[in-house]
Parts: sequence; C-alpha cells; structure tokens
Amino acid sequence: MIQGPSMVTFSVAEPHQTAIRMVRTALAQEGLRIPVELDVTTRIKQELGAGLAACVVLYVDDPALLLEAAVFHRGAALLIPQPVVISGNDRYTETIVRSVEALVEGGLPASVREPLQNLHARIVKAMETIAEREGAQLIAGA
Repeated sequence: MIQGPSMVTFSVAEPHQTAIRMVRTALAQEGLRIPVELDVTTRIKQELGAGLAACVVLYVDDPALLLEAAVFHRGAALLIPQPVVISGNDRYTETIVRSVEALVEGGLPASVREPLQNLHARIVKAMETIAEREGAQLIAGA
C-alpha cells in the first residue's frame, strides 16, 4: 500500500449496512448533517453495468460552519460539505476521509481554513467513537 498524507482510513468491524447506520449516528451525535448521499455501487451498475463492492459517499457538513466560511469566501462551498467514503462487505467496512493536511494545502484564507478544520475534527471525532483509525494513510488515487 502506498502511504502519504491525503486520506485517513478507519476500520469498522461490521457489515457495510450496519457500518453506514453507525457512521450516520456518530456524525449526528457530533451535530453534523448529511445533505447529500451518493450510492457509488448503484450508480456504477446503472451507468456502466459493472459490479463493484458496496460503496457510499456521504457529504457531511454543519450548516453554520458552511455559512461562516461562505460569508467570508464563497469558494468555501467547494470544500464544505466534506466527503466520507464508506466501503465494505458483509464482514468488514472501511471509512475514508481526507486528511486535514490535504484540506488546507494551497494557502486557503483563514476564513475558510478554520471552519474546514473544525468540520474535519468533528468528522474524525465521530469516526473515532465507532471505528479504529488505521496507522497507514493512503495517497489519493492509489
């Protein structure tokens, strides 16, 4: 496995559907919302006819943080909500989020950086209540 600072992976020792419910609950307990959900598996099957392991992307935000960031810099809407990938099978599930380093690269203005770091910290905190953080971090696209 190639290592780098782009993503943080969490292991959930539960089937995919159970893990999705656990992630939703943990995020809600942190006061976070999921305004958009993408079922990657179904979309790939419908669009390309290809089979794929169960994979869902939850786009997570806190409307107040989004407002705070967007008031000062409209481009914040490109980064909030944050994607959380949940992929697994009937025995084991991985949850992947971007690393905070990957989020703040590129010299974001402080008005965007702070709300983004706050959101990221809350997502990670939620994940740590239900999953084990893996030591290795993946490079995007690996």
